Amino acid sequence: MYLQLIGTNVRLLGSMHLFPASSPRMPDWVSQAFDWSETLVFESDALAILPFLKRESGTSLEHDLPVDVWRRLDPSWPSAGPLAPLSELRPWAALMVAPTLCQRVVEGVEPRMLREAAAQSKPHRYLETGAEVAASLESIPLATVSTGLELLLADLTEPQRTLDHMQEAWLRRDTEAVYRIAAQSPMFSLPGIRSALLDGRNRAWAPHIRRALGSQERTLVVVGALHLAGEGSLVECLGHPVEPVSLGG
Repeated sequence: MYLQLIGTNVRLLGSMHLFPASSPRMPDWVSQAFDWSETLVFESDALAILPFLKRESGTSLEHDLPVDVWRRLDPSWPSAGPLAPLSELRPWAALMVAPTLCQRVVEGVEPRMLREAAAQSKPHRYLETGAEVAASLESIPLATVSTGLELLLADLTEPQRTLDHMQEAWLRRDTEAVYRIAAQSPMFSLPGIRSALLDGRNRAWAPHIRRALGSQERTLVVVGALHLAGEGSLVECLGHPVEPVSLGG
C-alpha cells in the first residue's frame, strides 16, 4: 500500500479517494508519506473531468438506459450542480456517480493532501488529463453501463458495505485484501469496467513514472489502492522491484 521503488527516490501510495463517514481519520502512514515527499504526483485533477461529464447536444440519457433503470434513477438524482440533470450526462458518468449516492462519505486522501501541499508550497503534478480520463471511461460499453446500474439498483446497500470493508483492509495496509473485496462487487466483474478504470490507465501512467526514477527529488505517486494489485497492476506495468515502506522509514 506504501511502496518504495528500490534504488530510487520514488514511492507509491495506494489511496482511498473517499472515506466512509464513520471512519474519516487519515492514518499515520499516509501522513508520514506526505511528510517524506518533496513533490507529489496524483492521478488527475478531479475538477478537470467536470467539462466531460455532459453529453453533446442530442438525445437524452433516458433513451440509452432500460426503462426501469431510468424510472428509478432519475427521481433520486441531484437536481442542481455539475451532475444535474441526469438526462445530460454521458452514460459512464452516471455509472461512476450513481454508487456514491448510496454512500455516506467524506473526502479521502487526495483533497486533504492537496490542501496541505498548497499550505506548504509543495509542488504537485498529474499523470493524466481530464480528457484522457474521459476517453478511458468512454470505452465502457453502453450495455455494461446499463447492467451495472441494474445491479446497483438491485442492492443499494452494496456500495456502502463494500467501501466500509475496503477501508478496513486499507487501514491495515493490506493491498490484496482491498482488491479482493472490490472484486466481489458486482460492477467490478463486468467486462470493460476494470479495463477502463485500471488496466489501460496503469499502462499509460507507467512511462510518466519511469521518467522520475532517476530524479534526486523525493517523489510520492498517489493512486487509488486498486491500481497496485491484481494482474496488470501499476507495479507490474512499471517492471521495477518494490518493497514496503516501514513506519518510521
